Amino acid sequence: MVSGNIWLAAIVIAPVVAIFLLNANAALVFLSLCLGYVLYSFDSHNAASAIHSLHQYSYTAHLKPSSIAINLFLLLGPAVITLITQIRTVHGSRRLLNLIPALFCGLFAALIVVPVLPASIATSIGNTTDWAKLTHYEGEIVGIGAAVAIVFFWMSARHGGGRKNAHKIKG
Repeated sequence: MVSGNIWLAAIVIAPVVAIFLLNANAALVFLSLCLGYVLYSFDSHNAASAIHSLHQYSYTAHLKPSSIAINLFLLLGPAVITLITQIRTVHGSRRLLNLIPALFCGLFAALIVVPVLPASIATSIGNTTDWAKLTHYEGEIVGIGAAVAIVFFWMSARHGGGRKNAHKIKG
């Protein structure tokens, strides 16, 4: 069986690696994770009821998604869509700087995903000292992560998202 620390490390590192390899804007991915958490917090019960009702009347009733899958989709869907739409938007020296908000994405992703995972995995992670440390600093992770994301978002918006203009206006 995989140890809780390995699960936790994988959950934290996966977004960082994906953001870095895809050259995606980590600030927008972090903000999308926040949106996913809001969707999950306010609408997970309604979404699960609606999806289960739809499956009741469809030919795919035997493929009914679990509440865990629905919750993970609500939590991570906005971030995954943002990650895909932000491929190759960070260039040059900003790629290394982009690792700062990417790390906060990974830490925040762990904080919101672990409680939704199947009980055996969540318990395995919850029993580790690393999880205790992470949850102890959750306020700081969210606060500093949000501040870093906003600053990076403002920096990228001011500089055109790191993209070079193909057509310069001559005046």
